[in-house]
Amino acid sequence: MADPVFNLSGRVILVAGGARGLGFDLAAGLAARGARIVLADRLADEVAAAVATLPGEGHLASELDVTDEGSVEAVVALATRHGGRLDAVLNSAGIARFAPALDLSCEDFVATMAVNVTGAFLLSRCAARIMIGQEGGGRILHLASVSSWVVNEKYSAYSSSKAALAQLVKLLALEWARSGVTVNAIGPAVTRTPLTEATILADPAMSAQALAQIPMGRFGESEDLIGTVVLLLSEGGRFITGQTIYVDGGRTLK
Repeated sequence: MADPVFNLSGRVILVAGGARGLGFDLAAGLAARGARIVLADRLADEVAAAVATLPGEGHLASELDVTDEGSVEAVVALATRHGGRLDAVLNSAGIARFAPALDLSCEDFVATMAVNVTGAFLLSRCAARIMIGQEGGGRILHLASVSSWVVNEKYSAYSSSKAALAQLVKLLALEWARSGVTVNAIGPAVTRTPLTEATILADPAMSAQALAQIPMGRFGESEDLIGTVVLLLSEGGRFITGQTIYVDGGRTLK
């Protein structure tokens, strides 16, 4: 029998950016542990197909644009159809645009900040409005990155957005601490996903540099993150807030 401290059975968890990649893998891990998932993504067709493959029953799918407040409000309203509660949010929605600062377009910089920071703010605020009024509060967890701490060339947009996200987590955690709402982030090192396979890992020089910076000598995998995610979304994490926990094979040691 699972330790009740880490029990997710019956918890309603909204997973943003969950149609594919890391978001989907983590959603599947949470569903396998008994959570009822509301899977949301801007890729409407893909998220509808993806939710049908999750283990368990009672899951929902929705289109979501995290940069649009109306879209966020609609998804949170959908999530509360499970008995009026929203127990947790896992935000994995994000984009990555890599280029030297002199070559990076303003449009790419603004788009990165819009999704990775503004989207996180809108999702957190809308969820908190539900969680603050319910018994037991709630859990909000964002996927940040080691790039909120370390620096690399060509990362001026991405690293800036993830550093801003880490600070946003602290500020929201402080404001909502007395309401029973925890706000945290996890900071993975480079983890194998369709996004990283098409960006960092597709560039031999960037890939070699990234691997050399991880003391454990390998890139992360989705399953490396699920333990920390379960901790922070369960009763086991009820006294942890305002933190970015780095799951990084030692990357932030360098």
